[in-house]
Amino acid sequence: MSLEPAKGQHIKVTRQQWIDAALSALETTPIDELKVLALAKTLDVSRSSFYWYFENQTALTDELLALWEHNTTSIVERASRGTATVVAACLGVFECWADRRLFHAGLDLAVREWARRDSAIRASVARADAARLEALAVMFRRHGFAPDDALVRARLLYHSQVGYDALGTDESIDARLAYLPHYLEAIAGSLPTNDELSAFVAVVQAAENPSPGA
Repeated sequence: MSLEPAKGQHIKVTRQQWIDAALSALETTPIDELKVLALAKTLDVSRSSFYWYFENQTALTDELLALWEHNTTSIVERASRGTATVVAACLGVFECWADRRLFHAGLDLAVREWARRDSAIRASVARADAARLEALAVMFRRHGFAPDDALVRARLLYHSQVGYDALGTDESIDARLAYLPHYLEAIAGSLPTNDELSAFVAVVQAAENPSPGA
């Protein structure tokens, strides 16, 4: 069965809108309890239109898990970049926290919650955490930190962000940026230069105001 609309078929919402509705629903609904009918009501369309894009509800859940895997890919990719300083390396990873397209915190929390009830998902979360932490530890080792020191700094960087998200800390972007040099000094042992800070602020601003089609 084709999962795409037939040519000329009028569909009120797109595949991406179904995915976005599911992501929004995760604020109040566990990922394994999402219902097509509830999403259809949110989008104000019939439930049958869901099946133009997804074979069944499991296909949507699989799509969300694939998006969640992108969280890990983003961290590993940025931790692996070559940078002149450890601060620049950390700021590259912080791009993930600044841009929801790189790291979707709500989805990450939803999958962690699901892992409490599903052993297979729990194993996936454990593998993801291990991959993320290893990439961060390698990043610190690359900048001259001893293995144990690198591991602890990787944990500080990663666990502080996971905790920040889990607590639902309500803090403005301006406040987070004001604290940024202090976080970097605590985690990396160095303060950022003005150029490093300016470059990161530009990334944050671009994430807050993405260009059309980005």
